[in-house]
Amino acid sequence: MSTDTIRTSMIADPNSFNPLEAQGSSAAYVDALLYGTLLSQDPAGSLVGNLATDWDVTPEKGVFTIREGATCSDGTEITPTVVADSLEAFIDESRNKQIVFGPSDPELTADDEAGTITIELEVPWADMVHGLTLPETGIICPAGLENPEQLAAGEVDGAYSGPYTLDNFQPGVTIDFSLREEYEWPEYETPLEGVPATTIKYAINSDYNSVANGLLTGTIDVSHITGEPMERFDGKDDFHTERYPAAVQFIMFNEREGTPFADEENRRAVAQALDREAFNQAATNGNGELLTSFVPQEVQCALTDDSLLLPQDADSAQATLEGEAIRQIGTQAVGPNGAGNSYVSQALEEVGANVDLRNVDNTTWTTDLHSNPESWDITVSALLNQSRTMYGGLSQFTGPAPEDGGRNSTGSEKTEVLERVSEAQAEPDEEKRCEIYQEIQQGLIDSAHFVPLSTLAAQATAAEGFSVQVVNGGIQPTTMRITK
Repeated sequence: MSTDTIRTSMIADPNSFNPLEAQGSSAAYVDALLYGTLLSQDPAGSLVGNLATDWDVTPEKGVFTIREGATCSDGTEITPTVVADSLEAFIDESRNKQIVFGPSDPELTADDEAGTITIELEVPWADMVHGLTLPETGIICPAGLENPEQLAAGEVDGAYSGPYTLDNFQPGVTIDFSLREEYEWPEYETPLEGVPATTIKYAINSDYNSVANGLLTGTIDVSHITGEPMERFDGKDDFHTERYPAAVQFIMFNEREGTPFADEENRRAVAQALDREAFNQAATNGNGELLTSFVPQEVQCALTDDSLLLPQDADSAQATLEGEAIRQIGTQAVGPNGAGNSYVSQALEEVGANVDLRNVDNTTWTTDLHSNPESWDITVSALLNQSRTMYGGLSQFTGPAPEDGGRNSTGSEKTEVLERVSEAQAEPDEEKRCEIYQEIQQGLIDSAHFVPLSTLAAQATAAEGFSVQVVNGGIQPTTMRITK
């Protein structure tokens, strides 16, 4: 039976419909559907044009030709000036600015007659070209920029530059999107089979067993699942499945003055108390890959030698952490109902710490990390890192803090690390650049600014007659297609 609708799921409501405020995976899904980016990546990892048809990019400068005929959802033409205005707002307001443009305040020049926008950086930043594929850099149309509060609530119909518009939002229940027939899709290296859905319906559901039930009973067409529910599709030929490392999981500390983990000895003790394999079993049913860094091993320049990690030593950990009061916050996405967080709490209590654990939904977790630093001491970071770059991981615990407009939830800027990052971003030789990044990783491990754990294995699952692609370690919602 044919259909024009795809039914899918996400684990929580997005924190905002404004990409400048995006936090967490739900917001990333929403942004990808509503807002077009200058560039995209296809499933093979190749860069393809989206709102830009041509580009010439170096670490210091990028020139982008804007697609002729591209329009906003209210019919406004997407000109270089429209693009520049949106990117100026991104630079001024988004916590993700540093990932895309580094420490520079970019200079933007829109030439509507030539159809180009030029981005110039004071400090070279090799990651710019990949950063401009992130959904948070999606172009907000003038109607949205003029009404930021309504934009955040999803109430500006003319704000959207992407393939879909927001049709219906019932918090905690559903989000529905409608296709923009006039939208011109990126041309992937391998064309996608099938047709995009006229309507996409997202159910809000954080219970992956329930999502698996929906797939098996025909009430959900496409979704990602994690943990033991993935195994329910083994040997089922009427489903297409693809497993991938959806997120990297590592211990991250609140290192602000006055917190327990401003002290390196306490951080090292946490590393000594934890067992990566035990965590992986609790969080992923053993399906994840053990990490040796804050990025998966396939990311360029990732450290891969596990002999460089701090060794387990429960006795030393107990000597340091005995009686220490620790406030732990965790997202329920870290294993079934936050089982990975529970393992960390138990392991720390076994060496004498007094742990107060809060397992919360993904959006609440992200909001508290960024907005309520006084409420937590330690967390398991479940990082998507859609840019698949070294700094995409580093920015979680280096650089500006959220209260200063950055992504670094630890509150410790680590200026010496940032200086090395700038050195790496300006280095044209790939081997030398990787040497710098590996020295950075080793130094951060030695001082226990993070503790590697495991990847969060996930599975893209599509019923017969539907498809979806995995791009940069996650389901890319704009690739969902109806194939029947």
